[in-house]
Amino acid sequence: MASFVFDVDTSPMANSVDTARNHINGVNVAVTAMQAAVIAAEVNASKTICENVDTGFYTLIKSQISQKAVAAYTEMGSKQMLLLQLVKELDNVRKQMEGDFNMITRRYSKLFMSLNKALESRVRELDRPAMKLAEIKKSVVFDRLKDDSSLLFSISEEALPFANTALSGKLKQKTRDTLHTLSESVNENSSYSEKVESILSEDEKGNSGASDIWYQPAIFCVTDSLLNQESDIESIYTAKTEVWQNTAPVVSTISHVHNDLPWKGSDAGEKEAIRREFAALCEKELEDERISGEALRLFNESAWEVLGV
Repeated sequence: MASFVFDVDTSPMANSVDTARNHINGVNVAVTAMQAAVIAAEVNASKTICENVDTGFYTLIKSQISQKAVAAYTEMGSKQMLLLQLVKELDNVRKQMEGDFNMITRRYSKLFMSLNKALESRVRELDRPAMKLAEIKKSVVFDRLKDDSSLLFSISEEALPFANTALSGKLKQKTRDTLHTLSESVNENSSYSEKVESILSEDEKGNSGASDIWYQPAIFCVTDSLLNQESDIESIYTAKTEVWQNTAPVVSTISHVHNDLPWKGSDAGEKEAIRREFAALCEKELEDERISGEALRLFNESAWEVLGV
């Protein structure tokens, strides 16, 4: 039987296998890089989504809180205005009650004083002997005991030297107290005169001896009521000093006679002077420019009246 021997060259196939292996390795590397890139992209996308969700939620909550804060602030402002209006009305009622109380007090004080005098005269007429005896006892006994210091000028030096010394000391003490009281009265009158002169104009100071008319600054303000549109709130403001704190009589008098007073419109010069002072006060006290501008606008649109001569 014949035998055949064939030599087959496998180099091309081996080279192809080697080339395919290199390509497969390249594909593996590319797949690995693509997988890493996909994972990194997913991580970045998830972070971006989480940040956007967190930012949107924060913005939504902040917006809702801001809306609620604005609504609460608006309601608080309206309640505050209502409370201020109620305070003004209560203050007006208190001033009116004080004025009525002072008027009634003066009326009944005069009535009771007249009744006391009438009763005293009747008692004196009914018990004339007893009243006369009481007056004699008062003048002879009590007044003499009360004015023992006068004995210093009548008793002799040899009678009661110790009593003279005691009475002299008592007289000196009374003299000192009297001088101290007079000094306080003079100082008080001087201080009051200086305070009165400081609030008077030059014309009034010069004519103070020729006229008995004195002027007291006062403001009569009428505002609309927030509770009742058909009613008005009347407020009266006047100056207060350390020596004069009770302004209720002035307020009561103005509230009763304001309808009969000769009111007239203020002139332009006076309004301009007051506007300058008001603008300086707003610039000094109000830090918010919007509030200061609104106050000046309301002042420019307002008008007031003064008393005519």
